[in-house]
Amino acid sequence: MIVETLIGALVPVAAESIKQLIVRWTGGVRPASVDEQIRLMKAESDRLQALAALDQPGGTPSQWVIDLRASARYIGALSVIAVGIGSLYVSELPELVRITALEAANIAFGFLFGSRLAANWGKK
Repeated sequence: MIVETLIGALVPVAAESIKQLIVRWTGGVRPASVDEQIRLMKAESDRLQALAALDQPGGTPSQWVIDLRASARYIGALSVIAVGIGSLYVSELPELVRITALEAANIAFGFLFGSRLAANWGKK
């Protein structure tokens, strides 16, 4: 079961690595003109502004609320990982529940560390 868990955790990293190799091999997407480059940059800027607007709360919350909102995803992910690992030590759990808990832990681990691993994979 541990081998399957490790393989499941490494599949997203392997898929991202293959995508990066293809982009490096083909040269990636290149705009054909300066106008296309400007439009692509404007679209990226608009996307980032929309994401930033979603994260702005209405009014002025307390600092602890701001801190909690900023760390809620990471607290949740670490909790899921802890429950997934803890499920290995509860012998009364059905096998399906254990497998589901470990898969959830894999997903949370990928959220916390997968993008960092994939982003730094080609930077050597």
